[in-house]
Amino acid sequence: MCEAVVQITDVHRIYDTGAVQVHALRGVSFDIHSGEMVAIMGPSGSGKSTLMHTLGCLDRPTHGRYLLAGEDIADRSDDELARLRNRYLGFVFQEFNLLPSMTALDNVILPLTYRPMAQARRRERAEQALEQVGLADRMHHRPNQLSGGQKQRVAVARSLATDPSLLLADEPTGNLDSEAQEDLMRFLTGLNADGMTVVIVTHEEDVAGHCGRIIRLLDGEMVADEPAGEVANR
Repeated sequence: MCEAVVQITDVHRIYDTGAVQVHALRGVSFDIHSGEMVAIMGPSGSGKSTLMHTLGCLDRPTHGRYLLAGEDIADRSDDELARLRNRYLGFVFQEFNLLPSMTALDNVILPLTYRPMAQARRRERAEQALEQVGLADRMHHRPNQLSGGQKQRVAVARSLATDPSLLLADEPTGNLDSEAQEDLMRFLTGLNADGMTVVIVTHEEDVAGHCGRIIRLLDGEMVADEPAGEVANR
């Protein structure tokens, strides 16, 4: 068995609103091993966004344990969590989260500014990442000069530039047309075939079908952890 990148053990997340306690996660446990491609699914309010925030070290469990690449995130300071995110994680969001005033190249360089490396090396890494996603001829374009699919590929390049152990994609196809969606999923499954560990939060069964495994949530509980069947486009 490959090394576990993610180890979630009996994780609860409770939000205290003052008037009532909201149990967003209720005793969730699973491991994700290096090289897996996993979909997290569930209806609105199921806890999948809370789980993604936990996996991304953007939130901490109220109870339970989360190990990221063997490191326990409990009791880590905000600065330490930021370092863990920059070291281990790549993020792809539905809204792309690109800075409109920056070129594609500068958007990809941005997370590398937190790494101790020369500016020339940052630029080289960013250029390589944009070439990897097929945007070598668009690296000096700003987001408003790119299609939705191109913007999402810039976001993927930004995550790849940091050489993450785990790529987290939160509804990455939500703002894409069907052709761009298929293009992105082919690219992500290709990354996974090359060894990248990928977790996708999605409500779309056809997107989840590209993964090897589906974790299903309902009312904060994990109700299924199952193979996705034949993985598309492998």
